[in-house]
Amino acid sequence: MDTWGKLMLRALHDVAGMVAEGFGLEPGVFQRLMENGPHLLAPTGSDFSKHAELNKALAGFHYDLNFLTIHGKSRFPGLFIWLRDGTRARAVVPEGGLLVQAGKQMEYLTGGQVQAGFHEVVVSPETLQTIRHKERIGDSLWRVSSTCFGHIASDNVLEPLGPFRTPDALEKYPAVEAGEMVGNELRAIKLDAE
Repeated sequence: MDTWGKLMLRALHDVAGMVAEGFGLEPGVFQRLMENGPHLLAPTGSDFSKHAELNKALAGFHYDLNFLTIHGKSRFPGLFIWLRDGTRARAVVPEGGLLVQAGKQMEYLTGGQVQAGFHEVVVSPETLQTIRHKERIGDSLWRVSSTCFGHIASDNVLEPLGPFRTPDALEKYPAVEAGEMVGNELRAIKLDAE
């Protein structure tokens, strides 16, 4: 699992570099901000021998509070994303592909140009089809997701960068240390240690 986590984190660093270049930002700015970040490899599992009810939420509607999130392809469909216009869409990760989503820290650094992606994991009709198929062939009914959350280092300041530093963006996204921003988000959803 360590090797897979390191590969996913390396992919996030590469994506971060491409995003910075695409936006005309200083080369390497995002990778430098990510150095020594509290990155998290967080595999999760759902047992479909117990949780195979249509529309059952496995991970309710939410956005990620980190910088970038990367997922490998799951053995079961059920990941849905929301497009910027509010349209809900099924996420399909091709074989051998990875899915990268922007988190709240990316939204902060781009002054809202890139928004944190809302998503959920639910038991869909396609999930039920896959469950029935795997039952017929005697395959495992566990959905395992290997997700890596790439973070900006906790003592780095989050604020809109470069062309995103507009008066409106600075008002909406005032400077805050990344660790404090994470703490604020965790408190808001009642997941803090207090």
